Amino acid sequence: MKTKAMNYETETIHHHNETLGDLNAAHACPSGRMKMEELFRQWLSLDTTKDMICTLVDDVKNGREVVVPTPGGVSILGSVSPSNSSLADPCRSPKRPPNHTPTHVQHIRKKSHGNSDEMHVELLQPLHLSVTSPEDLSDDTSSRIPKFYFPKEGGRGRGRAYSRDQLNRKERDIDERFQLAGAGPEGLNVDSFVSITKDLCGFPSFFNLPLFQRIRCVGGSPSAEFDPATTFVTKEMFQTFWTVEIEPYDNVERFFRLVKQPAHDYIEHSDFAPFLHELLKYHPGLEFLSGTPEFQEKYAATVAVRIFYMVDKDSSGRITLRKLRRSNLVHAFNIVDEEEDINKVNAYFSYEHFYVLYCKFWELDTDHDFLLSRDDLMRYGGHALTRVIVDRIFDAGRRPFARIQSLSVEDKTKMSYEDFIYFMLSEEDKGNPVSLRYWFELIDLDDDHVIRADEMRMYYNHQIHRMECLGQEVVPFEDIMCQMSDLLRPAVEGDFKFPDFVRPEKIRLSGVFFNVLFNLSKFIEFEGRDPFLLRQQMAEPELTDWDRFARAEYARLAMEEEGRENENTMEIDTMDGWYDSQDDVDVMEATDAAAATMTADTSSNDTSGNASRTSAEAPF
Repeated sequence: MKTKAMNYETETIHHHNETLGDLNAAHACPSGRMKMEELFRQWLSLDTTKDMICTLVDDVKNGREVVVPTPGGVSILGSVSPSNSSLADPCRSPKRPPNHTPTHVQHIRKKSHGNSDEMHVELLQPLHLSVTSPEDLSDDTSSRIPKFYFPKEGGRGRGRAYSRDQLNRKERDIDERFQLAGAGPEGLNVDSFVSITKDLCGFPSFFNLPLFQRIRCVGGSPSAEFDPATTFVTKEMFQTFWTVEIEPYDNVERFFRLVKQPAHDYIEHSDFAPFLHELLKYHPGLEFLSGTPEFQEKYAATVAVRIFYMVDKDSSGRITLRKLRRSNLVHAFNIVDEEEDINKVNAYFSYEHFYVLYCKFWELDTDHDFLLSRDDLMRYGGHALTRVIVDRIFDAGRRPFARIQSLSVEDKTKMSYEDFIYFMLSEEDKGNPVSLRYWFELIDLDDDHVIRADEMRMYYNHQIHRMECLGQEVVPFEDIMCQMSDLLRPAVEGDFKFPDFVRPEKIRLSGVFFNVLFNLSKFIEFEGRDPFLLRQQMAEPELTDWDRFARAEYARLAMEEEGRENENTMEIDTMDGWYDSQDDVDVMEATDAAAATMTADTSSNDTSGNASRTSAEAPF
């Protein structure tokens, strides 16, 4: 038995020596040290880390027991007396479940002798492992396992209580913020509240007024008529709102709770109206729209539709917290608040994108009733679409805010501006899951979530007819089926399912499938695609197909507008020239009248001489 014990201890020491050797090798690697330092800096920048460090410092200063808390309520470092605050090892991820506690703990001590780098490991106590049978477990074992799941809680823990020290620090921070903002006894007015909105709450600056009004409503002081000069938010009102609505949540959930109505657990498109109104009012890139309220309204509607197009992927008309977390909407709102050039924010807010959408709709809407008919949409892209797909768009195409479910048969004969935005975004960028879903549902005639050869043939027959009429070389349907199968590689030959289109390696090319079936212009363009254009697109991978299309289309529209202005200028210059000639005519008529008067006063025998003088004075 003694021999076995000695062998076991020797193997244990050898194992620990190997482990320490691996750790030293990792530490000696420069890239490993850099990665560790990067992760450590990220950990230090977290708000929870800052709060924990401040709590530890306060505990040491006040002579309290130092306990490092974790989300599960288990101390990382244990209890440390204020007089001995040195920490042996940094916090590491646990290698075993938190309720696993060995019977005996093996201590490892590192010694250095002189300049020798040799590491000596001393086994202070042999390791004895004991296995406890299930019968020996007491009934209260589960009570020792810390709670790690909190239903309906966000990433930071919804409504979770904060320590008294943390609340005191936040109160001091709020006091300082209110003092810096120049708060008087009555509090802050809406203009002075911007720093609180942006710096303390983390919202964009144009969220200031909606946040200000929400705080007053929560504080029990709603005002029917809002007067910026006489309406205030006190520090107590803000602290109450902060404790309930701001502090327990992360940035995404703060955004969600502020934008939605208090009684709802989702965001509707009308909820964005007050925030977009403030954006139009204060953003420097949109000041030129201040004199045209009708365009401000259309811009706000365009932004709201684009938000729901990308975030509300199932077209339910509601944005839930789950959908919001999966989107970049909160980041886009923060970016547009910092960026003065509105056109640099391609996501949702670009004015150039709005201009392209609105001008395209206006060109098709010949009677300018803000409704498109099927014949109007047929002219899109130079009659690029087949009649069958246009009919399908009106009958079953996705529309924003869940409108398709409530439309009557007569309503489906018209397309509003908001519906057109959904169509155009899907048509010009078939490289994202939203647009691919839009077209997949239209091609799937029997709604069985599979596109088969008979459905494809029905659409492609119309393409064949168009190619024959235009004298284009007709590609047989069998060749098309082979090409599409090679492109998408479906699991079942001839059965194309939606996951086949959105695979990461296929999603940028999946749109070709739909262009072949109903867009002749893009089908021909793909057959003769320019390799230099493809290389240029690869050089800007951050841009989507819609971004590239909108940029080119805006440049074209700007050139056309400049050409019209030049034509108008030339016409005005020509008319100015005729006005100058008319002035000369008036002078000549006045001269002739004066000459006639002089002729009447002279004798008849001097008529020839006066006539000669009148002729000489006429050019004057």
